[in-house]
Amino acid sequence: MKTLIVLLMSAVLAFSAHADEKSIQHLKIADVTSVEDARKIFIEKTSEIRSKRDLDAAELQEIHVITYTLEKSVEFFALNLIGDKKKLAEDIAVVVENIHINSERNRKEETRKYLNQYFVMADTFIKGF
Repeated sequence: MKTLIVLLMSAVLAFSAHADEKSIQHLKIADVTSVEDARKIFIEKTSEIRSKRDLDAAELQEIHVITYTLEKSVEFFALNLIGDKKKLAEDIAVVVENIHINSERNRKEETRKYLNQYFVMADTFIKGF
């Protein structure tokens, strides 16, 4: 009986420790179907994210929503490019997913870390346009 109580209390504590990490409903975004659209979205969404400086809860949720569209752009590049550009797009996709997850869960410092990685990669990627 003591073991059951300890397990139940552990579960309650674990759940309450992550209460500030609520997910919002996932959005459905249309697929990107052209290089021109992918490029435009990538540049615009990167600029929007770059404008977020405080990374408070509101900005983290804005970043989370922005990443839905950004992911579609990066996915298009990862599927349609070749060589080094394809590899960079695939690497960017991983970082964007990390931004997506951490901003969704209101993790400021982790989001900042991945944003810093993203901006370096994005700047390199944009130069290749």
